[in-house]
Amino acid sequence: MRRDVVVIGSGIGGSAAAALLAKAGLRTLLVEKNPRIGGSCGWYDKRGFRVDYGTHLFTRGERGPLGVALRRLGARAEFLRVDDLAEVRGPGLKLIVPAQAWRMPQFCVEAVRQLRIPARELPKIIRLFYDILSMPRHEAEEWDGRTVEEFIFRYTEHPRLFGLFGFLLGLYFILPPWEVSAGESILAFQGMVRDNRLSYVRGGSGAIPRAFVGALERYGGEVRVRAGARAIEPLSSGGFRVELKDGSEVRARAVVSTSSLADLLSLTGAARFPVEYAARARAIRKSYVAVQAKVGLRKKRERSGCIVGGWSRDPAFDPMNVTREDYRAQFASLDRGEVPQVVPLYCPIPSNFDPALAPPGGQLLTACAVAPCTDVRRPEDTRAHARNDRAYIDALLAAMQALMPGCLDDAEFVDTMGTEALAAWIGKAGGPAVSTGQTPDQVGARRPSVRTPLSGLYVCGDSAGGRGIGTELAAASAMECVSAVCADLSRLAV
Repeated sequence: MRRDVVVIGSGIGGSAAAALLAKAGLRTLLVEKNPRIGGSCGWYDKRGFRVDYGTHLFTRGERGPLGVALRRLGARAEFLRVDDLAEVRGPGLKLIVPAQAWRMPQFCVEAVRQLRIPARELPKIIRLFYDILSMPRHEAEEWDGRTVEEFIFRYTEHPRLFGLFGFLLGLYFILPPWEVSAGESILAFQGMVRDNRLSYVRGGSGAIPRAFVGALERYGGEVRVRAGARAIEPLSSGGFRVELKDGSEVRARAVVSTSSLADLLSLTGAARFPVEYAARARAIRKSYVAVQAKVGLRKKRERSGCIVGGWSRDPAFDPMNVTREDYRAQFASLDRGEVPQVVPLYCPIPSNFDPALAPPGGQLLTACAVAPCTDVRRPEDTRAHARNDRAYIDALLAAMQALMPGCLDDAEFVDTMGTEALAAWIGKAGGPAVSTGQTPDQVGARRPSVRTPLSGLYVCGDSAGGRGIGTELAAASAMECVSAVCADLSRLAV
């Protein structure tokens, strides 16, 4: 079998890249190791619920890179909104994040009151928000090489404000604020506020890769599932031989991988790359990941589109006296493979956006809590090559019960997923949420290129190229990768 391009992996990055390559007139084959496309935007159906494998909201909706890629393909996914986008919960805290701009002043007043922010800090808050939202792009990019923590400390060192702004600017990158690039955060926050399209998609998150794959097939491309890549071999005559796990092989002028750079070394052979490139690929800082719980409720309990917050395992913990050292202790626990003292909860409620994702009258909760990647040993591990996430899952379920009392009591089902299971589905070494974490040395001009040192071998998705949050990063990277592939193949054909 011969093709112009083989794309490995059918998540947002891979499915978008494959469709755009097919539209450009290249004979394109998309291969996926799972029985269903989508990667972390994959799904399964259970008792009338359509359930995401991942935990998703889309910060810019159709106005961001996802919308740009869909429009380029003449494809469509409908992004939906709700009036109360999110609700922040915790001890003494209940804040509703509104969709409408006219409701934001009241939200800000309530946030200051409930967080007990001293009056002397208010001018600093106003200045910080003004500077973020008015900062020109070139100035934001000058902050690429510094952290969110450094940026916040220009304005305030108040612990609760540090926690608030660290949360607002760092939540979607799944890394602590002293590791996340300030430039990347500022640009992402600007886009989210400017577009004001925090949303979910009709039909579940899988509707987006389904739309991309539909466009791929419409433009003459093909998709094969249950067809994982086993090896990528450069050919002396040019191009590549891709060996699939079913024993078949494909020859192509170019290959696009959507896995991590470390995985690409394994597939292709590290010795084929320059020593410096291989060393950097192995040293890349990845993000944390999360354990998950999918809960099908018989009756609707929650109004907002998402519940976010934190629950302390110690009843004596006082969030109003939190210190910066407490925040650092949280992530130090994760790095040791331990459950942190305060369990953060992120729980989008897809059926509040699209009621068809649950049976009539029902509700779907998709919750997660941060956890270390599978290459971090847990203290309670007893198997040599396994990671026991039971303690993290128990903590997640306890946080759900604390912040959404009774939510598990009348559940039709409670499906939990540990980090090993998620890593196996997505297929990335260690199972990170973001393969190349958005740290100061891994964003913007310092981010790995979509081109690799091997001519004709490319990377897209969350491991190289692009800017943005999660699925939007993957879509931006896909468009960048397609431009590179088309330019290079066109030049070689001349």
